[in-house]
Amino acid sequence: MRILVVGAGALGILFAGVMSRHGGDVTILTRRREAAEAISSNGVIINEGKSSWRAWPNCTTDPRTASSTDLCLICVKSYDTETVARMVSPYLNERCIIATVQNGLNNVERLAEAFGPERVVAGYTLQASTLTGLNSVYHAYDGETVLGRHPSTTTPVEKIGRVADELTRMGLKTSAVENVYPEVLTKLIINSVINPLTALLGVRNGELLEVQELSWVIDRLVEEGVEACYLLGAKLSPGQVKSRVYEAIKATYENKSSMLQDIERGRRTEIEFINGALARILRAAGRPAPTNTLLTQLVLAAERKGRRS
Repeated sequence: MRILVVGAGALGILFAGVMSRHGGDVTILTRRREAAEAISSNGVIINEGKSSWRAWPNCTTDPRTASSTDLCLICVKSYDTETVARMVSPYLNERCIIATVQNGLNNVERLAEAFGPERVVAGYTLQASTLTGLNSVYHAYDGETVLGRHPSTTTPVEKIGRVADELTRMGLKTSAVENVYPEVLTKLIINSVINPLTALLGVRNGELLEVQELSWVIDRLVEEGVEACYLLGAKLSPGQVKSRVYEAIKATYENKSSMLQDIERGRRTEIEFINGALARILRAAGRPAPTNTLLTQLVLAAERKGRRS
């Protein structure tokens, strides 16, 4: 299976590096020429704390590379989904499967509209990594990746299973489920807690556990998130979701969230596709969304301040 990883960020580099190390035929497609040059010249470097290793996936800025791809794995920010879909769609063959493990809401829907619901696979990942250079990441947590059907897709379960098996064979622990939608929404709520709070406080994930005052904020985010997901058609247990939030914080203790990394680099964040999306869903139904609304505005303010500095 030939795999195209779209995006040379923390997750894209990690995924491509792991699969390449295990013999995968992997190419990274990035729009950043400097990243392509660094990866092509020096490979990708994965630091796992006590050890580090290097792998040599191909890397290019040329979207025509997509023409020989069997699996296209989308690892870009939510606000770039439509752009990269337009970039690769003229070249992907009609048999190619497009899978997403992105953060944020509506990525699956936009990909299904671009490529057809029968070719798109929804998913999420518990892998955690921090970008430390153009071609290097710190691998903070080796979590599972889960793929499955979604209300916006019609991809046969058998195909999803084959993709999961292939990713597992190439070193990425991956499972396939009949309906991944509730789990994708649970991960959205987890991100709505970890990402903005770490970004605003400037701390690694695990440090959130050391701030007692945050427990009230986390409770409110879980409550609003569960209510929004109910409006989206998924009935989630607030208690179970809260437990999952704390499990994720502990498991990824040393990781810098992607939103914190964006704030530190003066880059645009995905806040509008995470907390902002949850707030819009609640407000559209006439429900209050004070906590998600406040965090969205605070992160946007921090983001804009970082861009000006």
